[in-house]
Amino acid sequence: MASRTLKRYGLEGIAKILIAIGFLLVLSAWVAGVYYFGTTGTASFIAPFIFTCVLVATLLVIKYRYTMFEKYPYLMNLPSIFYRIGDQKDGKNKQSLAFSMIFTVHSLVIAFLGLLSLVLTFSIGSSINSKGTAWWFFYVYLAIIAILIVSVLYQYRRIYRKFVK
Repeated sequence: MASRTLKRYGLEGIAKILIAIGFLLVLSAWVAGVYYFGTTGTASFIAPFIFTCVLVATLLVIKYRYTMFEKYPYLMNLPSIFYRIGDQKDGKNKQSLAFSMIFTVHSLVIAFLGLLSLVLTFSIGSSINSKGTAWWFFYVYLAIIAILIVSVLYQYRRIYRKFVK
């Protein structure tokens, strides 16, 4: 499998939209950090900085996904459906398309990371401004993470239903 060269497909349209949303949300977190800078100091930039680094790393994985799979397959952890597709008629083309679709999930994660960055920045800023804790942000984090998990599982199910019957 490591020596296999996959046909390269572009990202799905929704993946590009999710990446743009992620960028806008992280940018909004930086703007919120600037807003809270007067009262929180550099603490308001911690969350946006960390999430920006994660966003950039994820984008690099998405951009070089085929190269990574072909040259360094041990770095990739793909769902088992990818391998099951190979046994089907026209498996190689289906594998390539499924491989590209799997990275829509990574794009979805980018969008949710941007949202978490924004919420975390607001929670830090509002907690310091109100001289108390914003305990309700904890429930917002839990809801965002739960929605992310359900969304990722839904995307994998969509890919599975499309290629493995």
